[in-house]
Amino acid sequence: MQEFNDFLFESAEILQVLSYTGIQLDMLFLHRGRRLVMNEKISRKKERFENLLEGLIRILGKKGILNSRDGDALRRDFENHESEYIEDFLLEEGIVEKEDLLKALQEYYEVPAVDVLGTIFDHDLVSMFPKDVLLRNSCLPLNRDGNILFVVTSDPFDDEKEVILREYVSYDIEFMVGLPRHIDMMIKDFYQDELYHIDADEIVERAQHEDEEERYEEEKIREEDEEGGARYRHREEEE
Repeated sequence: MQEFNDFLFESAEILQVLSYTGIQLDMLFLHRGRRLVMNEKISRKKERFENLLEGLIRILGKKGILNSRDGDALRRDFENHESEYIEDFLLEEGIVEKEDLLKALQEYYEVPAVDVLGTIFDHDLVSMFPKDVLLRNSCLPLNRDGNILFVVTSDPFDDEKEVILREYVSYDIEFMVGLPRHIDMMIKDFYQDELYHIDADEIVERAQHEDEEERYEEEKIREEDEEGGARYRHREEEE
């Protein structure tokens, strides 16, 4: 009997070790998986930067704004700059004017460019998407034409954006290009505006309360009129 108990105890210890080891392996695989995803994102981001910088130098070079010799200097300066996007860096450092940059982005991505700071957006369309989704993907819904939703984004070449946005709407999506910093500003301004944080239930309740007060006042006036008329008729009868 003692040998059997010892066997059970040892088996339990082995199972515990195996279970712990399994958890460690799961955590290890999860950690490595996250690192692979992160490395892939970093690689795509670097590739985007290099391709975009090369394209902007080529396009703006035709206007005499940039040239191929500026590439290395821009890379070094951008690495030490707080901006996440090369477009914002070029704009903030005064290297390129906004109008020229938008035209260059339009030519590079071959889609219309939009200055979001001077554009009126459909608030109902914007509110269809969570704030963090729009910020994380640098996307701002502009308007809708039938079943086509037009969205301003910083990178129309990123196919993942359409997949993510279509989790919230069933429209076909057409991308336009805008400046990342300005897209970010407009999204934050939209969700910080108290106009779009009014509680719908509160509005209905307030309207019902106002209607009840109005009906009460009307009823009170009607009763007073009836009482006044009754007193007037009573005086006439007495006279």
